[in-house]
Amino acid sequence: MAILEVNNSQLRLIQKALDFYSRIGIVQFGVIKEHPSFENNLYNVCRPDREPIIGDRTPQGEILDIQNGKALIAGSVKNKMWDEEHEWKKLEDVKLSTDYTKFHKIRDNVDTRLAEVRNTLIQDYSVGKNGNWGIYNEKVDETCREAYDILQVIRHEFWKADETRSSITVDSSIHLTTKDTGNIKVALV
Repeated sequence: MAILEVNNSQLRLIQKALDFYSRIGIVQFGVIKEHPSFENNLYNVCRPDREPIIGDRTPQGEILDIQNGKALIAGSVKNKMWDEEHEWKKLEDVKLSTDYTKFHKIRDNVDTRLAEVRNTLIQDYSVGKNGNWGIYNEKVDETCREAYDILQVIRHEFWKADETRSSITVDSSIHLTTKDTGNIKVALV
């Protein structure tokens, strides 16, 4: 038996890594797009390549005015006075919102290509663009089910620690799928 001590943030990262591993193993290649390195880059790449103008929407709020190299952003600060509900930011610090038409066009293109690569690797061209084998498929390596079991235990512990938890969410129960994972224990402190 091994003991690993990590903080909650690190445990969430382990959970994400296990989820990623198990999903790739059931041929859900589209999950690659959700990796923070790619997703964050895509949001940035799809921002308009121009200077902000009055009326633009930004992640911080709408640009109401531009003066002296600064932009007045609506709703940046939440106080009662109108002038205090808005905040002046340096123009170079204002990032425009993502162009979601471009964003989704790139993601759709990636989905198509990933499906081609996946189907070539598994030599099964009947699996649809967003299809997968499922965790119980006989073609899925046992380590994927083991990863899935471990992530279920971690996910359930976070669920138990949440005071606003709901009993109808996927993390409210555990259904272990492999023989050696019944002894997995996670304790949040």
